[in-house]
Amino acid sequence: MPPLSSTGKKFFTGKFYFRGKPVEDGPSYGMTMKAAGSMRFRWNERNVNRENFLAELAGIEHRTVSVELIHSQNVFAVDSPEELDLMQGDGIITVNRELIPVVTVADCMPIFIFDPVTGVFGTLHSGWKGTGIVANAIRLAEKKYGSRPEDFCVVMGPHIHGCCYLVGEERAKYFRVNFTPDCVEEEKTGGYRLSLAKANLSVLRELGVDEDSIVSYSDCTCCNPLFGSFRRETANLDPGMDMEERQRHFTVQAAWVRW
Repeated sequence: MPPLSSTGKKFFTGKFYFRGKPVEDGPSYGMTMKAAGSMRFRWNERNVNRENFLAELAGIEHRTVSVELIHSQNVFAVDSPEELDLMQGDGIITVNRELIPVVTVADCMPIFIFDPVTGVFGTLHSGWKGTGIVANAIRLAEKKYGSRPEDFCVVMGPHIHGCCYLVGEERAKYFRVNFTPDCVEEEKTGGYRLSLAKANLSVLRELGVDEDSIVSYSDCTCCNPLFGSFRRETANLDPGMDMEERQRHFTVQAAWVRW
């Protein structure tokens, strides 16, 4: 997928691809950009900017459903918004076309999924701790809705790429052992560059998802100022600032799938 480059744009949308061809009669996926402002979500907070944006996205025919992210591999299969009240996790799938599953991201990878056979669709938040969540989502869809991995369309949205994602030896070893050795590249000057895309692609291949049904965005959220980025926007903050306060200093983005 070519990089996004429209200055001032508040969000983008795209189509799924099934075995190399765009899905015309299906949902679209989307994600806000920095210009839309923060989409931070906590059950005990109110974010008017987020509320207004999602209300416009939903209109009168849809309802958004969200979870409070905890950097896990937890996925919920739901039929109504009430099922997610006060729930924490990192992924939502459904077959209810009136719902819009929404997660938040800022350097972590948004993953959008759709099965044109059973009608399952959903949105996932996949950071380093959550890598593998797409397998949990597809297995849950198999169990609850009768889906098959080979029928899924998957989109890996803009996220931090190896150009900016340097990790230590322990994390590099974790990814080499649990995913694929080629998702980690050692730097001569020290540290390792991590590709979340290659790690997730290895998960999808093992599941049996058709590679012609997988789209991966080339945009690095840390490099590209059009996106919010935890790493870029907090780089110059006081190192002693606690994590809760740091999390208020970058632009959280909303990612969704909508019929």
